[in-house]
Amino acid sequence: MTISTVARRAGRSISTVSAALNGGPGVSEATRAEILAIARELGYVADPAARLLRARHTGVIGVSYLPSQAFQVALVDGLYAAAARHGHVLSLAAATPRHGERQGVEELVRERCEGIVVVDSRISTTELMRASDGIPLLALCRESRAPGVDIVRSDDAHGVTALVDHLVSAGRSCLVYVDGADAPSSGLRVAAFRRALRAAGATGRVVPGGDDEAAGIAAVTGLVQHAGLPQALLCFNDHVAIGAILELRRRGLRVPEDVAVAGFDGIATAGLSAIDLTTVRQEVDVITELAVRHLASRLACATEPPVTGLPPGARREERADGASAFIV
Repeated sequence: MTISTVARRAGRSISTVSAALNGGPGVSEATRAEILAIARELGYVADPAARLLRARHTGVIGVSYLPSQAFQVALVDGLYAAAARHGHVLSLAAATPRHGERQGVEELVRERCEGIVVVDSRISTTELMRASDGIPLLALCRESRAPGVDIVRSDDAHGVTALVDHLVSAGRSCLVYVDGADAPSSGLRVAAFRRALRAAGATGRVVPGGDDEAAGIAAVTGLVQHAGLPQALLCFNDHVAIGAILELRRRGLRVPEDVAVAGFDGIATAGLSAIDLTTVRQEVDVITELAVRHLASRLACATEPPVTGLPPGARREERADGASAFIV
């Protein structure tokens, strides 16, 4: 069903029908109502791609993300809600084993996105900047010092320190941290764990890990076979922690009585009664709202004012290259 079909049925020119459907001037309210009624009757739906081709500015925000993690999906959901509140739409590019992240960002550029949010990026910021071809970039939930790349992330150090203090206060003085390998924020959280251990006067070490349940299973297996289990496991994220819990229970160990386990992110599964995981909940709605507000102020068609007031506890860091970092 095309606009030409609507025009023929209404006995009007295509330009008149287009103005009526798009809220343009030069059309009486009676004519507009008549054309809208015919469009509804025929089931006409506007083609957004065709509309964007005619537009000088699209106002579209691209999102590159990995769909394999529950937290990343929650971030995308939050971005959708925030974009709608501020009058923007999203275009998504999922990074999968056979569809790389750089390929997705390049597709977002070809689709005329005017800004790109990168969620859980696994490629270098240098490669991201080349792929984005000068379009404003914002990295979500990762650190970046790349010139001109804005970031919005949680205060990873504060979260990890709170977990260490919680476990030590519960009498767990021997801790092991299962790291996130090459996952974003992994280095930040490892460094925070070591500082928190020293401050609390506890003992502990870091073992290799990853960002999924298999990494938690492998970490527990390795500890049992070699160094022995600690009093508590602090894991890079909730997926790793859930894998560790499953493996501990498979071996007949009780959680938290024999080994306490903690995660990071606050995904929905962590709150199930069968899991009941101690975790740090990242403020998804706050993170995504800040991301969309700030990026919208940088678009070529920007109507959004620069971000001024921040939520309680959040801070903003301005960098010499003009990029902004929001820490929630």
